[in-house]
This record gives sequence, structure tokens and C-alpha cells, in this order.
Amino acid sequence: MAPSSPVTGTAWADPSAAEISALVAATRREGWRSALAQFSSTAPFFVHRMKNLGLGNWHLLLQRDRSDRSLDVGSGFGSLPLGLSQYYRNAIGTEFLPERVAFSTLRAREEGRTGCRFVRSSGFALPFGSGTFGLVTMNGVLEWAGLYQQGNPRRLQIRMLHEAQRVLRPGGHVAVAIENRFALESLLGLPDTHTGLIGVTALPRWAANALMRVRKREPYRTYLYNPEGYRRLFLDSGFQRVRVFDLVSSYNDYDYVLDTQDTVSYRFLFQQNRVRPFFGLAGRTRKLVGRAWPGLLGELSYAYLVIGGQSVRTILDADHELWRLIASTGADPGKYRFACQGVEAGQLAVVSHDGERVSGMVELNARSEEPSTQPSVLPPRVNSAIAAGLRRAGTIESHGLKIRVHRRQDV
Repeated sequence: MAPSSPVTGTAWADPSAAEISALVAATRREGWRSALAQFSSTAPFFVHRMKNLGLGNWHLLLQRDRSDRSLDVGSGFGSLPLGLSQYYRNAIGTEFLPERVAFSTLRAREEGRTGCRFVRSSGFALPFGSGTFGLVTMNGVLEWAGLYQQGNPRRLQIRMLHEAQRVLRPGGHVAVAIENRFALESLLGLPDTHTGLIGVTALPRWAANALMRVRKREPYRTYLYNPEGYRRLFLDSGFQRVRVFDLVSSYNDYDYVLDTQDTVSYRFLFQQNRVRPFFGLAGRTRKLVGRAWPGLLGELSYAYLVIGGQSVRTILDADHELWRLIASTGADPGKYRFACQGVEAGQLAVVSHDGERVSGMVELNARSEEPSTQPSVLPPRVNSAIAAGLRRAGTIESHGLKIRVHRRQDV
């Protein structure tokens, strides 16, 4: 995770350094759940993030082997690696701030997550050999690279991506969750969570730098990009293939994963009012854009998931090998697809549609137990809108996942 946001005192910010020290001390005495509960009223979004172990559920789209190892760079308080440990044999988190490492370690120990551990290190010098991991993640981290060392922020981001690529094994992926430079929220007045300034991310770099020096007495160093900018950044870092996905509505609290070039899926979700906005004006504006210019929605997203590797194929692609297995149930990938966040860590669904209605759904479940009280991996707020009219077509297994396949009843 990134350093505490400059927008201190808001629902977006992490607790202060003193509060984090108290959190670690309380965790040692009484356990992490009781310690975290003390922040329920003063920092509710922080508490929500700490409990949300499904932050990285999008990784199921990649269908990597469960015996692989994952690394989260800038792991903060440990939620992402703890969630990944539900799937991967070993999930490691690295974090530069020692008290966050301490909290994460205590939490993993308390929960008996023997396959999950945390170490202190910089993202510029990872303490692992080359070719160690199948998946390397950064969640809200890459934009802060310019604050940790002197030099051009973009070059520092490339250095961090180079280091992530060094520890990646052949065929592995580096995945970065990060905000959009031209997010509609920012264009409509939501302060930048990195600087506290309105509109700074959309300015030319020289203008953003000048504004920061006037308002904050320091240079602008938390660089964000648009989809094409992220593609260039990854290609310049040595990745052969790059894909950009939209985490709707934010990478720390998303319901859907879409390819940013899938205009039909954008229009389907926004026109049917299935997206939760967190900034009202932006939500209303997106509905208008979705009706008139749906092709712009991918450019105005709040946050992206950028994946680089030798090849980046996901089960959102109709030619992915998983669909050949699913064909045994009589189902097919449909015309268009998007993913839905699951209820728990290790759960995700892929929804097929024709632009007007849902035609099928595939539920991916990495959890060893499947409670009978849980008819779907989808959260209730999503399930009622998505799963209506579907019937189960069959169940298969792949990469250690339970996969339930659903089709429309009239198909």
C-alpha cells in the first residue's frame, strides 16, 4: 500500500503514524480484529479495506497454477497477500514501513496463514532471486515511486517495474492497480488522493509541477496515466504484452472488471444502472456518457488494472482454453463478457451477455469449502441483477477451482 494519503482527516486516508503504532500494540495484546474495531467510526474506509481480502480476486482471470508463488510489492497492512494466500501455495508481501510489516505478520500468524509471510524491503531492491514468482502485484503503489528516491518520477516507475519483472518467472505476470490520470471524478472536482489538490492529475506535468510548488512548496511526483500512457510505460519497462482493465468503481472496492475497450459491456452496465458510484456527480455523468458516447467510458474510469507479461490472455477472451472445457456443459463464452467480484477471497464470476441481457455466467471458487447457504459467489447487490433467469448447466474443475456454469433458462 502507499504511504498515508496527504488528504489526512478524510475517509480516504490511512490513520496517522501514532495511530498505526497503537494499532500494532493493541494487536499484540488483544488480536487484530479487536484492535481494528477501534477505527470503525474514525476511519471506516480504512477498516473496510483491511477486511476486504478479495482485493486481488481479479487474478482468477489469469488462471495461473495454484502451486505458484505470488508477491505483493508495497503490501501495506497485508490484505492483498492474505487474500492471495487463499489460492497460491505461497503469498509474500513486501512493505517498506516496519509497523505495517509488523501488523501484517501478527495478523497472518493469528489467522494461521502459514503460506503467507511479510518482509521489509524497498520496491526498487526486492530481496528475492530472479524468476521466483508467477505473479507480482502492486495495489496503489506504483504512483508513489517518485517519492522514495530522487530522479524523474516516470524513470523511477520504470525502475520499479524492471525490478518486479526481474523476480518474475517466464510466463508470469506483473499486475498494477492504479488510478486514471483523467478520471471523471478528478475532472469533476474530487481532490487527488495523493496531493489533496483538485485537477492536478489532468494538467500537463509542467503545470502540475508549478501548481504543487505554489500550493505545497514541493514538486509534483505522483505520476498517473491514461490507458495508452500505462501501455507505453509497461512497454518501455520491457513487457512484451500489456492489457488494461477497468476496476469498477475503484481498485479498493470494485464490483466489476472490464476490458477498457469493451464498449458494449460498459453500455450494458451503465444503462441498466448496475454500477455503484462513490462520487455522485461522476456517477450521474457516466450514465449520460454511457448513453451518448459509451466508447469514452474506458478513458474516464477511476482506476485501472494494468497487466504485463509475455502473453496476457484472460478468461474474458473468448479463445481462452477454459471455454473449451466449459463447452462440455453446453455453454459458450457468448458475445461479450465482464467479471464480477466474489463474496470472499478466491471467488470471481464471469458474465456473458449480448448487449441486452445476460446469457450465461461462470462462477470460479478457489475455496475448499462451499457453504450450502451460499447459492452464488456473487454479492447480493450484484447477484439479484445478474443471475436472474439463469439455471445451472454443470460443474467442472480446472486449476484447482470449482467452476459452476449457468445458462439462460430459455437457451
